[in-house]
Amino acid sequence: MTGNIRILANITPVLTKTYYKGLVAPFVKSHPGVTVTIESPSGTNVQSTLQQELVSGAAPDIVASTLDPVVAPQMTDFPNASWVTSTPLSDSNKVDGRIWQVATGLQNQSLVYYNETAFQKAGITAPPTSLDEFTADLGKLKAAGYVALQTAGEWVTGAQFSMMANPGLLGGDPTWYAERNDKKVTFAHSPYATYLKAYAGWVASGAIPKNSLGEKYQDSIDNFLAGRSGMYIMGNWLDASVDSAKNLPFKVGVFATPTADGSAPKQMSGQAQPYSILKSSKHQALDLALVKYLVTDKAAVTTSLKSEGNFRAGYSYSGSDLDAAVGKIVDTAPGTVTGTAGPGVNAGFGNELNTVVQSLYTGQSADKAAAKLDSWWNANAGQ
Repeated sequence: MTGNIRILANITPVLTKTYYKGLVAPFVKSHPGVTVTIESPSGTNVQSTLQQELVSGAAPDIVASTLDPVVAPQMTDFPNASWVTSTPLSDSNKVDGRIWQVATGLQNQSLVYYNETAFQKAGITAPPTSLDEFTADLGKLKAAGYVALQTAGEWVTGAQFSMMANPGLLGGDPTWYAERNDKKVTFAHSPYATYLKAYAGWVASGAIPKNSLGEKYQDSIDNFLAGRSGMYIMGNWLDASVDSAKNLPFKVGVFATPTADGSAPKQMSGQAQPYSILKSSKHQALDLALVKYLVTDKAAVTTSLKSEGNFRAGYSYSGSDLDAAVGKIVDTAPGTVTGTAGPGVNAGFGNELNTVVQSLYTGQSADKAAAKLDSWWNANAGQ
């Protein structure tokens, strides 16, 4: 097996091209005649870039990113082998009974990172557990001179909202999306409405600056690490950025996202560093061998997990104090919920949610925002 394998990868502040090149280097070294090219998205994100490349006939061989199930028909089925079925969430992410995406680990995303110094200056003695407590603490942080809740534009706004709200939406009813497709429930009469109302209030009060949408994802990380923000909702991959930062002016703490009643939330969890193989690739056997290496080789998997502070049963690594704190939250969480993509979720819902949450910054009411989600879902049901 020889040839050049093109991997379209999700490039982030942690998952850089250099990271991916290092990850595949041992495989390339042990397979003479094989090269691997890492490509970053040319469009808004991996999903949009892949769609463009599929249309133009220039699709990559492998995609290293979470993908919307709408593209599953373009992907090669993975074999029903133990190394495939043992990968995280492989069964729950099936489409039409087939596995088309395998991952190295799990990410937990319903987390709030906070500036311990800011909490002390604001007189906050313990992390909030309920929405009311969270709202009150945002006011204290703003009064103490901080950006109370750090966010950004791009994809960040909707992602942070789902990290907070999905445990409430799906925590007690994991089939909620299916019930929405059957028109048995609505967003307007769901926990989403509660969180939208709270979020709109945070924007109106200035706890979230209205110009936040002009910031990029990296800006939001930089602002938080510079000590300008009190709290920052993000997945456990933030651990790597915190741990690599030099001379932080404060200690970073972490707690689970608040719930409406203060009860312990389930964690929104998803596949970490997943891989899919395009049907159009001319290197199917080589693609499969490379993906198998990435999700089963002990050294490769451990490197992958450690890069973002991810988790996988049967694998361990020496982590930071922050990794351990996140691990404790994961261990004590009453379970997990899914995000805004996957089987049963209409394609593009994550993008629509992002747009709707951002509309709160320009004066859209929470009620109208919830109604817009319902209208969009009705128009896109079954897609």
